[in-house]
Amino acid sequence: MGPAALTRALRRIKLVLMDVDGVLTDGLLFYFIATDESLVELKGFNAQDSYSLMWLAECGLMTGVISGRRSDGVEARLKMLKVRFIVQGRLDKKDVFRDICRRAGCDPGETLFIGDDFQDVPVMREVGVAVAVSNARPEVKTAAHWVTHSHGGRGAVREVAERLLKAQALWPRILRRFEIGGRP
Repeated sequence: MGPAALTRALRRIKLVLMDVDGVLTDGLLFYFIATDESLVELKGFNAQDSYSLMWLAECGLMTGVISGRRSDGVEARLKMLKVRFIVQGRLDKKDVFRDICRRAGCDPGETLFIGDDFQDVPVMREVGVAVAVSNARPEVKTAAHWVTHSHGGRGAVREVAERLLKAQALWPRILRRFEIGGRP
């Protein structure tokens, strides 16, 4: 998809979905043993990616994640970031995607999905805009309409959010909020 076609497709987007590990995080998983001998999993979220999720929600775009892994910490963090659809522990991402579209009242062409690995490709083939992070598997990049410059967990979600908000003429609203480019 060329730049002009991508901008036209971005203007139609109402729902932004993504994977977690490798997209919202850099994919590294840290495990610690708690005092009760249970396993504790830790993941890091990029602050700029996090802000951009809140901006999307504040601008009226719905956001969500579809993850094959389950993490209470991820769910708590995503709720803080105003993410509306949080589905974890599911590798049948295409079925989950269709259910989210139904619940959101969105046509698949009005959705954007960001992925990095094989299990994301079936969803990427159904959406209006398929995005691969720059460190995605080569086969995932081939399925994408757009490959970010940034790596997953290192600003890729922010890059997508900014381009989407600019395409929908919502970016000045974000800048004004921070007194950039004029007073609020």
